[in-house]
Amino acid sequence: MAGRNDIALAAALQAVAQAVGQQPNANAGVNAETRMLETFMRNHPPTFKGRYDLDGAQTWLKEIERIFRVMQCIEV
Repeated sequence: MAGRNDIALAAALQAVAQAVGQQPNANAGVNAETRMLETFMRNHPPTFKGRYDLDGAQTWLKEIERIFRVMQCIEV
């Protein structure tokens, strides 16, 4: 019986340690994402109207790609 309790206790401690260890990383990611979005919005990205206009869509895409290059975003 003690063996089962030891295993359960070890698993619970591992889960708590993992949750505590991930907490600062989660906050840092949100802050980084927020900063990236703020930087993106400061570049005044164009609004895509959703209409069928091939030239307009290509112009919109080129402008968005330009902003990403300025922000040094990488393709994934």
